[in-house]
Amino acid sequence: FSMVSFFTILTYTSGYLVLVFLAICLACGLYYMAELAEEYTGLTRKIINWTIRVIAGIHVLLLLLDGFPIITTLLSLGSHGVYYSLLKTFPFITFSSPEFIGSCVCVVLNHVWWISFFRSESFRLLQVMGFFVPCVWMVPFAFFVSLSLNDSVLPTGGSSAPGSYGVIDTGDGVKAKAGSILKKLFSLVKRKQETAMHQYAPQVAHAFAPQDQSKKGW
Repeated sequence: FSMVSFFTILTYTSGYLVLVFLAICLACGLYYMAELAEEYTGLTRKIINWTIRVIAGIHVLLLLLDGFPIITTLLSLGSHGVYYSLLKTFPFITFSSPEFIGSCVCVVLNHVWWISFFRSESFRLLQVMGFFVPCVWMVPFAFFVSLSLNDSVLPTGGSSAPGSYGVIDTGDGVKAKAGSILKKLFSLVKRKQETAMHQYAPQVAHAFAPQDQSKKGW
């Protein structure tokens, strides 16, 4: 019994360590993708543009060939049309803009529509994931990685210099410094971690510091 219990504990511990390792790898990969999206903004915009078009084609094929529900398909196509409107100001974002608010609402509704459909049908989990990854998650994930907040706007009379990292010409004589939302989140977590370390490190060091033997009177 003791061996089985120890093996169970070992299995769960190893499983959680693997999950932590995968989370770290995912975070590193997301940060690297945000770096690439920030540096190659024009290419990223084209990739998202064609991704939306391909996913729209996939929806049409699933409707015609596999009999997917027409109402849910049309609603999903409309959601991707709302996502497409974000490309007008890409990579910058305004949280109060109708496009951004509409996109957030469409992300939630798109999940509700398709989850309701797949719950009413007999599909395997692999089939559900095979649909959700490209047709529901891919475009919102791409926008999440690549969209930026406008850190500063710099008036300029010319185009951006080659190799000017993080500076994007908006097309109206204004250059704006890009700041990826994902990178800002990582920076925020890093600052919070550093603040916590500075705050609690002296207390931890004091707790584990060796006591002065002369005060014990031995």
